Amino acid sequence: MKKIYFICLIQTALLTSCVVYYKTEDIRKTIYSNVTIADENQAKINVDYGDKLSTYNWLETYVINKNLEPFKSITSRKNEMTQICDELNYKTEEIMVLQISFEELSRGKKEIKSNEEAWKKFKVIKKNMKNIQSKIDLLNVKYLSASNALANTISNSHFKMLSKNELKTNIENNISHLSDSLKNTSTKITHYRKELDNVKSKISDSLYNHRINTINQMNKLLSYTKDTQAEIEKTLDELLKKSQHVSPRDEIWTGKNTTTEIDVTKIQDGISQINETQALFNKLAASINQNTN
Repeated sequence: MKKIYFICLIQTALLTSCVVYYKTEDIRKTIYSNVTIADENQAKINVDYGDKLSTYNWLETYVINKNLEPFKSITSRKNEMTQICDELNYKTEEIMVLQISFEELSRGKKEIKSNEEAWKKFKVIKKNMKNIQSKIDLLNVKYLSASNALANTISNSHFKMLSKNELKTNIENNISHLSDSLKNTSTKITHYRKELDNVKSKISDSLYNHRINTINQMNKLLSYTKDTQAEIEKTLDELLKKSQHVSPRDEIWTGKNTTTEIDVTKIQDGISQINETQALFNKLAASINQNTN
């Protein structure tokens, strides 16, 4: 009889329902913790995304043909990063919506009973929140990969940042040397004309004409050089003004398929032309000196 009585007790216990009470505030703390973690994580990602997007947009303003490589690949990386960031923002918003749902569910309640309909709804909220958090964790890894891929693609491209101050100083130094050279050239031409006038009556007409023609050629070269120098200064001024309008940063983007490359190449070509002109001028000056001797 004792044995039968013991079994009945067990059966009775199994059939008895057990009600558990859950404090609303404890549940709220758990949910708030999940929301806070998701929100802080999203804030960090948004900062990184903002920085990367700003760099991309800044570079884009200098690129001429956006469909050419490597900018085409850079754009593809940027789009991938944008898509993942948007998905993360959406998932973070979903968690916040679940938080609002819980607050509506628990309004006016200090505790929730396990046999209430509210408890079933809370378990759905808890399950959904856990699933969303798992997806966020996966998206975080994908975003980090996409963000690094964009940075690496830009770093490994032929696009490079150039200091505006260094560029300005470099070109202005070249222009300064050119200005000194032009002054020296002008002085030489004036000297040659004066000397030629002094010996005009002592030399043949053919020799005089040869020398005056040479001096006139030198004078044309001087005029051409002054025009080229003025064009270099104008191009530099436009380049710096344009870059200041695009971005107040201290650097500009350069490389193939950029507006900067066009301006810098134009300046470099101008400097090269002036150096070639100067070499020709020196050759003419040497011929006058030789004839004079």
